[in-house]
Amino acid sequence: MKNFLPLLFFLTFGLFTLNSCQPKEDALPAPTTEGLNTFGCKINGKVWIANGIRNDQGTAAKAIEVEFKQLSATTFYLFIHTNASTKDRVQLTLPKGVVGTNLLEDTYDKPFGIYYDNNFKIFNTKSSNPGQVVISRLDTVSRIVSGRFAFDAEYIVTKETVKVTEGRFDVKYE
Repeated sequence: MKNFLPLLFFLTFGLFTLNSCQPKEDALPAPTTEGLNTFGCKINGKVWIANGIRNDQGTAAKAIEVEFKQLSATTFYLFIHTNASTKDRVQLTLPKGVVGTNLLEDTYDKPFGIYYDNNFKIFNTKSSNPGQVVISRLDTVSRIVSGRFAFDAEYIVTKETVKVTEGRFDVKYE
């Protein structure tokens, strides 16, 4: 019994240490507003993070690409295109975005979202069940835009639907 307690302590300590060293692959990026260049969501319940550059995109490709243009005092154009090492992508486009809530539809002159799977299928947002992008920070001096998003997207050929939930981004733009 005298040797059992120290052995139990070391085994328990070892298990905790091993567990804490395992990667947190199931964790989304924190919802920050500091321009940390993070983008993640859940796709059909599975964590998806813009973490990679696909080999077929060449040397100029980035995990997160952002385009921003101020249109008026209250509206802006925002395009965020992301890549994962799994070769699937998420895109958010706000042709006339506003700080706050932007409803995602299925026409390209209004805000929309797209999920591109790794089999070249394109899933578009739908007006019948609009998703949303909520811009929580737009700092045109520091060039930071942050927010959250969620949408259902449909593959028009088979009507297969993908659920994109718990999305968040915190990016710098040029």
